[in-house]
Amino acid sequence: MNTGIGFKTFICAGTVVLVAEELLESDRCDGLDALLYAQLVASHKCPDFAQVDPWNQANKIALRVTGAMLLDNPQASLPVPMPGSFSLAELARRIFQQWVPAATDEVVDLSLDSLSSKASPTPAMEVLLENALHKGRWVRFGFSLLSRGLSVLTVFISFEVDEGVEGNLLWHRFNTANVRGNISIDGYRALIDPEDYVFSRDKVIALLGERRQKQIIASA
Repeated sequence: MNTGIGFKTFICAGTVVLVAEELLESDRCDGLDALLYAQLVASHKCPDFAQVDPWNQANKIALRVTGAMLLDNPQASLPVPMPGSFSLAELARRIFQQWVPAATDEVVDLSLDSLSSKASPTPAMEVLLENALHKGRWVRFGFSLLSRGLSVLTVFISFEVDEGVEGNLLWHRFNTANVRGNISIDGYRALIDPEDYVFSRDKVIALLGERRQKQIIASA
């Protein structure tokens, strides 16, 4: 999906990734492969969705294995008090409004609006649902910007909810009273250096196998 202002939207397992169109195809593939690899490794090491903090840490460690350099962990705050209900799209927007300039914030809005406008589930959204929702009650949703120089900005929103999820996961309205425990927000900025990634590219591609075609899908 071309947002019209320089980014294309991909689903990468449980993460929505906005990729700058100015990136070379090879760099785009490297970035998406690295993000998928990090998610898969973290899920293998921490298969229980309740292991929120260990999963986030394992995800970052796996990303570093690809040659990425973690720059910082941006801070984000939730609304205080939280509204009576919320959607993942609303939370992602609020978080990225604290991290990115207004022009990029517009890209985020357009991408999320496009993903929510589909009347029926698309293959890409089915992949997102399969990977971001566990047993209908555990949510682990990621949102990333992959831009010039293979710079990555990512947030993962995780929580357990005592309710069924219906329709589009991004726009399902979660009742705040039904959230069990806290909503976890974990973010990072990273730089995927092609010169470093060359040493792990073949290994990453081999480990991902068919998952590259099945879990990295451009949003039409």
